[in-house]
Amino acid sequence: MLEFLADASGNLYPARMQMALSLGWHIVFACFGIAFPAIVVFAEWRGHRRRDEVLTALAHKWAKAMGVLFAAGAVSGTLLSFEMGILWPGLMGRFGEVFGFPFVLEGFAFFVEAIFVGVYLFGWNRLSPRAHMLSALPMVAAGVVGAFCVVSANAWMNNPTGASPRTRNDDRGPTGARR
Repeated sequence: MLEFLADASGNLYPARMQMALSLGWHIVFACFGIAFPAIVVFAEWRGHRRRDEVLTALAHKWAKAMGVLFAAGAVSGTLLSFEMGILWPGLMGRFGEVFGFPFVLEGFAFFVEAIFVGVYLFGWNRLSPRAHMLSALPMVAAGVVGAFCVVSANAWMNNPTGASPRTRNDDRGPTGARR
């Protein structure tokens, strides 16, 4: 039974390669998911401000691509969450409570972002330009908050401070760790 786990020496390299491939794709999609909404909103704002129909149409076209990239990032992120538990059961069993908290917060930020991506995409020509632009602000802010949560979990995994592997009562995690 233990030979099927990722921490068995024969399965360690394939598990790392699978995680590297998944992370490599997700990082690309996540970067677009964080930066592209701000670029699209800026293009739309500038189009409305200058009364430039071409720039507004470009923002509308980019918004469709943003929706596809967001969906691809959602799928690749879901895959990563399953891989963390399946490929690294020892790590998740021992420290999952510690760095799981920022991932929970990232999940909340993701759902807020997903809701407002939907409002933004389906709000074209249904909302006033002002309401449409305002619907984009939580979308952009939630993307940045989600990125911060993931980076804080990654930072804790690279420098695990504030948690003790001996006792679970001392686990303060990446947001409350102090030296």
